[in-house]
Amino acid sequence: MDTLTTKLKTAHPPEILEWKHEAFEKFLGSFKSDIHYELGITKPDMFSNTFHFTVKVIMTYHHQINGEVFKGATESNFDIGYLHDAPTIEFLFKLIDNATFEFAKIFHSKVQGTNLMYHQILKPKLSNLRESIQQVVDYWDGSARKFKERGGKRLSQFKNLPAIPEFKSYNGKNATMEQTILRKLELGQQVTAEERNIFEALGKFYDDLNQQLALLDYKSFTVSDIKDFKIYIHYAFNSHCLITNQATIAGDLFRLVVNESVTGKNETITNVKFLTYPPLAVIKNKEKYNRASTFNSTLLYLTETVDTALKEIRPPENKIVTIGVWVPKRARTFTQYPIEHSEHAAKVNPQIAQGLQALKLLNEKQDPLLARYMVSAILSDNIFELEDANPDFNYDCISYPSVGNSFFTRNLAVKPCIADTEFKIVQVIEFEVSCAHYDHTPVQSLSTCAISVAEITNYRETWNISDTGQIIWE
Repeated sequence: MDTLTTKLKTAHPPEILEWKHEAFEKFLGSFKSDIHYELGITKPDMFSNTFHFTVKVIMTYHHQINGEVFKGATESNFDIGYLHDAPTIEFLFKLIDNATFEFAKIFHSKVQGTNLMYHQILKPKLSNLRESIQQVVDYWDGSARKFKERGGKRLSQFKNLPAIPEFKSYNGKNATMEQTILRKLELGQQVTAEERNIFEALGKFYDDLNQQLALLDYKSFTVSDIKDFKIYIHYAFNSHCLITNQATIAGDLFRLVVNESVTGKNETITNVKFLTYPPLAVIKNKEKYNRASTFNSTLLYLTETVDTALKEIRPPENKIVTIGVWVPKRARTFTQYPIEHSEHAAKVNPQIAQGLQALKLLNEKQDPLLARYMVSAILSDNIFELEDANPDFNYDCISYPSVGNSFFTRNLAVKPCIADTEFKIVQVIEFEVSCAHYDHTPVQSLSTCAISVAEITNYRETWNISDTGQIIWE
């Protein structure tokens, strides 16, 4: 990358972190000096097109008997503007050289009249620092590199799903054409007629993909198909337009498991570890059961009603199933990534209608092309990989309309660390499905525990759960 695409915006004055200089007598005899560097870099902020680079310069003198007799440490911080590609090693090395020069000025001003006043600070050598600089560059563009390593263009086509457009290809760069145009729109920058046409074509790709994903025969997937599908999906959604919502979760949420799928036996479950999510439970026959977590078993998938859980999991008849009833441990708000893209869902669910309307209001403040892109976007696991300086984009969960319940209710996919620390099981329900009617539309009821898509037998429930996770059936 040249300096036209990566620019130093601000070089902040160096800060002295530590300065220790022992008395002259401590230096008598043999000693040696050493200078080394600690480098830090932040993920790029796509809203300001800026990232931050930190250089700590640490110089020490060690005496053969008296140990460390001098230590000076400074920190230099740089704000760097960028367009899309990662910074080069050479660009960052110049900043390290700059930080070293600033350290040298401080050193020589502070050691005047001391035994170190004639000691020189050597310029850094690129050959000695190349590996360390490469590590911070790899961190900076890790997401782009990860997409490429997952297969990228090799799986631009999967079964009957639409071919991934060339505009989503990296082609040796660290940003796709789509990502570049998206960033311009987010920053309110002007886009060309050609770029607008490209973005409109991408909108059609997402619409077609949405339709085809609904028709895909997931039940026929082999292990190899699942692997290829994940690679295709990661590449199909290698660009994000982030939206966020702060929500309070009220009422019970449900997660259903088929007992045989997690214990290997069609018998009663006696420990809540089998009602959570991998890796706490030993998952067996994953392809047969728990369809909701086939492609991401580490998330905690919760539904708003028992009917929704039955529709989405579709447990076999004459098998024991157990439902964990989940609630937040304390009153708090959760940062959600809301999926509100469905016009049909908005017609039957007032909450979704409100969310969709809020997104459409973006047309008043943003380029309509950007608003349409956001409304067309669908779920991608990669939003949970974000570690943004803005806490609004560090998501706790994803909320999305329940297709299995004809959009009348919503589902929640909860980040593992949030599930572990912020949710708990307060009730356990067990029954057998004697006759399934999963193709029926659920009867909308005020009771979240109402069951209308299956006939059940041997129903029982308990609120008695020990501190060790034992379920005590009465």
